[in-house]
Amino acid sequence: MTIMLDNPYGDDEAEIPRPRFINFTSWDNEPMPEHGWAVRERIPSRQASLFGGEGGSGKGHVTLHLCCAHPLGKDWLGSMPEPGASFFIDAEDDENEIHIRLGAIARHYGVTYGDLHRGGLHLMSLAGRDAVMAAPNRNGKIEATKLYDHILDAAYDIRPKMIAISSTANIFAGKENERSQVQQFVGLMTKLAIAADGAVMLISHPSLTGISSDSGLSGSTAWHNSVRSRIYMKGVKAEDGDLDDLDMRELHFKKNQYGSLADRVVLKYRDGMFLPVPGMASLDKLAHQAKAQQVFLDLLARFTREGRNVSANPGRGYAPSAFVGEDE
Repeated sequence: MTIMLDNPYGDDEAEIPRPRFINFTSWDNEPMPEHGWAVRERIPSRQASLFGGEGGSGKGHVTLHLCCAHPLGKDWLGSMPEPGASFFIDAEDDENEIHIRLGAIARHYGVTYGDLHRGGLHLMSLAGRDAVMAAPNRNGKIEATKLYDHILDAAYDIRPKMIAISSTANIFAGKENERSQVQQFVGLMTKLAIAADGAVMLISHPSLTGISSDSGLSGSTAWHNSVRSRIYMKGVKAEDGDLDDLDMRELHFKKNQYGSLADRVVLKYRDGMFLPVPGMASLDKLAHQAKAQQVFLDLLARFTREGRNVSANPGRGYAPSAFVGEDE
């Protein structure tokens, strides 16, 4: 049965499905479902997620890397994405740039472009074209475009585990400060994720306020509230505000609706990719390790001055055992 409503957007009347209540009478005899993950504890399945970062920070590199890890069943930044097909839709860079970036990823994994294609990687460049997938009608309601419908059909057919889209500024023609429009847009992206039975990752750019506040957001707080996970990528800064290393980045996991927040990941650009720095989960860990090393060296110097001999070998006079009782 359908409900007939007056349609102010053009047609005389429109049909919408009658809403139904959930029949949960059998739940007592059914196992409790688990949350689905595209990347466990980082990116939930059947939901839209937001990946923010300043222009040129490397979001596209990292996201394309993820879209290759799914079809290959390979590691991505210390995690294992669900194996399956993926879409990488880029409205900012052309095919040549994608070709260059994909070449670095193929070398990293030791595979060919053919391997990626057979695994289920699908690439699309909308650079220089109309890439809008959602726009407001004359009444301000966000509606899907024909491009969105084409992507939705492909998601139903292929069922990718990951649909990455760069960027929200290109595909969303509404007002980023308008809460209801943002929520409607994210709703369309969630519909896309459900159709794919995978995840939608939206690449976004923070405002100057979002950069200075370290929130990584731009526009309404509905961006943070509407998505179910959010990642922010930024440069590594020293205390004086200067960049320590122009090739260093840090991933901050700002939101995870269905679990605890993952540890931050420190990345360094090498061989055309941003890859984790071995043994460094975050800058906090790095700072802690550096401090521990300095304390060890200071104690070693003091013990030497005081004539208290210590050894690097376990047993009598073993340095760590001797130092553990000191106030430092």
